[in-house]
Amino acid sequence: MSARRAPKTRNTRPATERPSIDDLDRALVERLRRDGRESNRSLAAALGVNEATIANRLRRLEAGSIMRVVALTDMEAFGYGFLVFVKLRVGSRSIMAVGEELSRLPEVISVTVSTGRYDVIATVLARDREHLGRVVGVDVAGVQGVEAARCELAIDVLRFESMWALLQAPDLPTEPFSASDVVDELDHRIIELLQRDARSSNRRIADEAGVSEGTIRARIRRMEDERLIRIQAVSDVVAFGVGAHAYVGVQVAGGKVPAVGDRLLRSSDVAVLARTIGEFDFVAVITAPDRDALVTAILGEISGIPGVRHTETFESWRTLKHAYTWARLV
Repeated sequence: MSARRAPKTRNTRPATERPSIDDLDRALVERLRRDGRESNRSLAAALGVNEATIANRLRRLEAGSIMRVVALTDMEAFGYGFLVFVKLRVGSRSIMAVGEELSRLPEVISVTVSTGRYDVIATVLARDREHLGRVVGVDVAGVQGVEAARCELAIDVLRFESMWALLQAPDLPTEPFSASDVVDELDHRIIELLQRDARSSNRRIADEAGVSEGTIRARIRRMEDERLIRIQAVSDVVAFGVGAHAYVGVQVAGGKVPAVGDRLLRSSDVAVLARTIGEFDFVAVITAPDRDALVTAILGEISGIPGVRHTETFESWRTLKHAYTWARLV
């Protein structure tokens, strides 16, 4: 099976131009994060505007690469039993060139050029141990310029949100859906159509998939009920003011892992949290409006959690890839 592509986006503004959004845009996106297929009529009634206004706002947000509504897919439900954060040191070649080559590997779902002891952090999905060994030990380690690779293996993905995205990023390959006993080829086809435009009508999806509208309605409902997919809005990080983020490795005092995990999950700044085996007990991704807020969240909140022995921050300098349709729908 060939690698699928991340959903295409329509980039209509220069990358350095900060798009303008208002309170109505924010309220609209917030409702679509809870239910990506809420009707225009319902949205209009809830937000106190007419349906034409909602339709125009939705067109503008999508055309401007500010917001998209997509089907997020649960990585474990689709057969990816391994999630690994690979920390890389680079030499004899530019870090950006290494990062761009890593981005072309379909199993690598995110690539971040970072500060600190490691130059690049890559997030890898794998189906089984053999697949993981090949991707990390051969494909990633074999990229010219990679001098060392150290892994943090997630043994439990406690949170993996996809509220934010790089909607102006280039179209890069992502890992195809793996064979699974919970979804079939028709389910895969429906998901692909939803990731293209999750607000398409059931009738339009049925026409493209060659089945009845009732079949589409039942399939989508089942996949949502079983937490195989979630249809929601994802927002552009620039447009919505997420100006800084970092990977944070957390070392925990003996016996305190459950308590620390519970506290980390209560933090709204934590977009990703995994219980890991490696150098750290947890790896978290922290998002913030700016660098000052990021440092405050890490040093003022996370480092102060009882049981946290040490934290190490790998601040993002540039994100080269972020396959935002993968998530953990717990």
